[in-house]
Amino acid sequence: MENLKVRTEDIDDLAKFTRFSFADLLRQISQLRWLIWAITVIALCTVGSVLTAVFLPGSRAVLLGEDGIIETGGAVCLASVVLLAGSAAIVSGPRAAFLLGGLFGLVELMDETSFGARILGFQPPALYGGGELDGVHDLLILAYRLLGDLSPSLGWALIGLILAVSLGSLLFALRVVWNTRIDARWPRLSNHVLIFLHVGLIGVAQVVDVATTSRTFSAVEELLEFNAAVLLLFYVAQQVVETTRRSRSGRSRP
Repeated sequence: MENLKVRTEDIDDLAKFTRFSFADLLRQISQLRWLIWAITVIALCTVGSVLTAVFLPGSRAVLLGEDGIIETGGAVCLASVVLLAGSAAIVSGPRAAFLLGGLFGLVELMDETSFGARILGFQPPALYGGGELDGVHDLLILAYRLLGDLSPSLGWALIGLILAVSLGSLLFALRVVWNTRIDARWPRLSNHVLIFLHVGLIGVAQVVDVATTSRTFSAVEELLEFNAAVLLLFYVAQQVVETTRRSRSGRSRP
């Protein structure tokens, strides 16, 4: 009987833990609406790009190549991030989310524009092992090559480390999304899911860039970087809207 009682209590606890009413669903959607919007945009752009590349092979270079539509779109998103984060910091005061988002956006924008070389027209320095040092990702390539010269296993260890951090960031974001619906302590973290997803995607993109050389993987890298830029833009926009809402709510109180 005692065992039966324990099992009954366990079942009751499990039922309370996993109960998910329609009201809970609406509340979760409200909390994660920015994530839903970002994923919708990413899905539409990714599916559209893949279908275009498959059925219109002649458009691949224009769409997914160097300085193509996808890369340019990513640069526009990053420039928007920098402007939005900077403006919000001036208007609302410096906040960690604005500074973090703006810093990510600025670094990645400089990477996309080859540290300004594509805009100003100067020649980037040569990169050890071939190529040019025209982006932040080239620093990872440089580290990979130097470590590889010491020992091939060290180079692959660097790749493994970047991949582990990236996948860990993605998995943590998924855990936050899942736990938001069953634990009241997680909604605060749910406001930062997009930045964890951004870190994960941009990390995977760097792994693809450093460890592969094929055109197919190069196109995958461009899509990953574009998707990461979209996530970052939605993250900064979310923080601006939430900060403005809290500020107005505070002023409206007597």
